[in-house]
Amino acid sequence: MKESEQEAWYLPQAMKLESLLDAINTKFSFAIGQPQEETFTYFDTFDWRLYRSGFHLQYVKNLWRLKRCDSAETIELTDGPIPEQRIFSWDFPAGTLRTRIESVTDVRGLLPLATLESTTTSVRILNKDEKTVGLLFFECQQTNGKQNILHRITIQGVRGYDKQKQSICNLLHSLCTLEPSSLRHNFEKALRSIGRTPGDYDSKFSIQLAPRFTARQAAVSIYSKLLATMLRNEEGILNDLDSEFLHDFRVAIRRTRAGLSQIKEVLPPDITDHFKKEFAHLGNITGPTRDLDVYMLYENNYKSRLPPSLRMPLHIFFSDLAERRTEEQKILSKRLKTTRYRQIINEWRQYLNGDGGSSAEDTDTPAIDIARRIIFRRYKKILRAGREIAPETPDENLHRLRIQGKKLRYSLEFFASLFPNNEIKNVIKQLKRLQNNLGDFNDLSVQQDMLHQYLKELKPGSRRNFELATAIGGLLTNLYHEQCRVRKNFLSTFSRFSSGRNVALFNKLFN
Repeated sequence: MKESEQEAWYLPQAMKLESLLDAINTKFSFAIGQPQEETFTYFDTFDWRLYRSGFHLQYVKNLWRLKRCDSAETIELTDGPIPEQRIFSWDFPAGTLRTRIESVTDVRGLLPLATLESTTTSVRILNKDEKTVGLLFFECQQTNGKQNILHRITIQGVRGYDKQKQSICNLLHSLCTLEPSSLRHNFEKALRSIGRTPGDYDSKFSIQLAPRFTARQAAVSIYSKLLATMLRNEEGILNDLDSEFLHDFRVAIRRTRAGLSQIKEVLPPDITDHFKKEFAHLGNITGPTRDLDVYMLYENNYKSRLPPSLRMPLHIFFSDLAERRTEEQKILSKRLKTTRYRQIINEWRQYLNGDGGSSAEDTDTPAIDIARRIIFRRYKKILRAGREIAPETPDENLHRLRIQGKKLRYSLEFFASLFPNNEIKNVIKQLKRLQNNLGDFNDLSVQQDMLHQYLKELKPGSRRNFELATAIGGLLTNLYHEQCRVRKNFLSTFSRFSSGRNVALFNKLFN
């Protein structure tokens, strides 16, 4: 029996297999097989990296199955880790599945999204000669143990019996309304049944502001979006699912602080001053854990910078960092459960949801006017500061310029929707290049400071510490030389950013 293409649909929830068979029995006979049960769980990162890349990852019968969303083709089927609270790409055995997942998920953990319990009954459809002319699969799906059962039917033809397959499909279409089904559709429908929407979280900031918005309306919309991001990441931080929950949480805090500092005279001064202090407090309590998260991510990078003979002692260094990080994570979790933290969040939410109370000088100013003023002022500051940097300028000036660039980036992203899309993308792209250079320079500086501090805390006398100090000394030398190279590239990078063409574009959009 040679099989041909198959088609799949969702049935109305009330539709039973018996009703389908009664319709088919008007033209064909059939033979029913034994129901087959299967339970599988969909996995993805919190920000849907596999789904956005066109993949589905399933865990079924102790095997991991990677499929393409569009064609339902199974790319990989292999064993791997037993699902626990968090799984990373490096928990999979070396092989093509791990390589594929790693290239997409990076440092994000794989989390269980939805578990489907499926019971499939196969039916062979027969002609008068008792030959199989088609196959029908009636599938009942139950998501996460809930009562909302989905009925799905698949018709698979047999080569040489295309007319019979079409006749079967016509019978089914005459019986009820059939909703087309695919792997992507199946996945999306399963998630919606538990209140989720694929792609419902993205770590990239994006907001659509209406051209008619006042400055206050725009500010409240921006702050509300950032607060929602913080709240979405709380649980992942408390459960320590992966390092990016805290990263996104802190970025939302930094963006909020930048907004309060830059979007001035829009909210009442007492409100602005109060919440600037409160969000500074949130930045302080989340900093130590995030710093250690970042340092932990350097392990492979650091080892690659050293000859094999110096790599082994770094295991001790990263083991020490891991212990510190565990302690800091406990402290952070406690602080996120305090009355102080919850009060800050609730007060901020209540203010944003309220009528605003008293106003400020620019409360009713059009948002686009405020946006132009903030962005162009910040841009001019960066141009002035960048043009003053020479090879002998102290490193601190580059660090300050990096912070100015970050504030400009936040402002551009806050108000991007008020300007022509292609032009604002080009502006941000130019700024990103400068930020990458300044960010690399700052990261290398911070890493060296951290390693110097670690060396100071090492007690001399033991062979273990001697070997560790030697490895870190070699690492410091390597990092210093790279930092010099990055700094040398600054002038050419800034020259492109401050080119006449880029200046003209900023003037056109914001002056």
